[in-house]
Amino acid sequence: MKAISVCDIAASRSRVQFEAALAEYRSQSIEGPALFLSRQRVRQNLRQLSAALPGVAIHYAVKSNDHAAVLRAVIEEGHRFDISSVLEIERVTKAGADPADLLHTHPIKSLSEISGAIERGVTTFVIDNSDEIKKFIPYRNQASLLVRFRAGSAEESADMVQCNLSYKFGCGTDEIISLVQEIISSGIGYAGLAFHVGSQCHSVEPYLTAVNIASDKITELVTAGIETGLLDIGGGFPVEYTEQIPPIDEFCRPLRRALDSLLPKSLRVICEPGRFISATAATLLVNVIGKSCRSGKRWYYVDDGVYGTFSGRIYDHCSYQTLTNRNSSWLPSVLAGPTCDSIDIIYKSILLPPLDIGDTLVFPALGAYSTVSASQFNSLTQAKTIVID
Repeated sequence: MKAISVCDIAASRSRVQFEAALAEYRSQSIEGPALFLSRQRVRQNLRQLSAALPGVAIHYAVKSNDHAAVLRAVIEEGHRFDISSVLEIERVTKAGADPADLLHTHPIKSLSEISGAIERGVTTFVIDNSDEIKKFIPYRNQASLLVRFRAGSAEESADMVQCNLSYKFGCGTDEIISLVQEIISSGIGYAGLAFHVGSQCHSVEPYLTAVNIASDKITELVTAGIETGLLDIGGGFPVEYTEQIPPIDEFCRPLRRALDSLLPKSLRVICEPGRFISATAATLLVNVIGKSCRSGKRWYYVDDGVYGTFSGRIYDHCSYQTLTNRNSSWLPSVLAGPTCDSIDIIYKSILLPPLDIGDTLVFPALGAYSTVSASQFNSLTQAKTIVID
């Protein structure tokens, strides 16, 4: 496996990040791993995306990070939520959200999930097949549905999307019209269309393909006498981890042009970003708790791992920038988590300088798909979240 190169510690930006995280850690007198969360960074990310996609309403994807401080910051900035479960509904309403403003985007829901969401005041849901429509017939006067479609195959977008979300969900483009007609004939409200090209998109092309499909289908529906009021363009806007990406306004520019030129002016457009809003809002600090030399390779064991905050290494296929204040003899090493399971390897090959027990490593941009998928395997303590502003 190719070694993952960490950042240049001589760079002033990296040094400032490391020293700031270490100073905050020491000021809190914390033992064990800690995740420092910035609500101000959440606000900044929301404002950047709003500026990059003017006129597109933001529904923050709670699944990426459901910490109360993040949810409150979203509300304070005047935005809404994309939720996927009753528990997420309860968390955002506790933070101050109006259930009527929520969008339930999980295409497949249990009967109890549907009834629970409707009982709590949610009215807009996403579906992608006929069987799911039938579940809503008892609630035909209380719910409206968006039809989620997939744009392209997993193979076509493999190089452009880190996590392909069309693999598991989304109807074929040839099914869109019949599903819309079934919604209407069932007496259920038809809200519009939706797509989600994937998470951590490296290219805007999948969005453009999906918008073109939506444009064609909206026109076809108009011909059939059916008006579409809403288009959900999903999330997936990229974050800079270990690879450079364009600024969000540059990334979204072609998408903004497509939305302006291809869609009716009366159409309401929303997006459901998660990673872009929460990832860079949190920085993880871990400690070296052990080390060894195995088959001629240095191994370092830290107090957080893939069963904890680094769960994104497995579920999110994500690589994170690594900061240290050591700067000599950089060699391929193994970075392992604290559990007794051999799968708990953060990096099988990463360039690191010699480290001692008690040394600190800092990982920026650990705010998305980390704590939400962490466990307490081995009954080990999870990283403590510290809200710093």
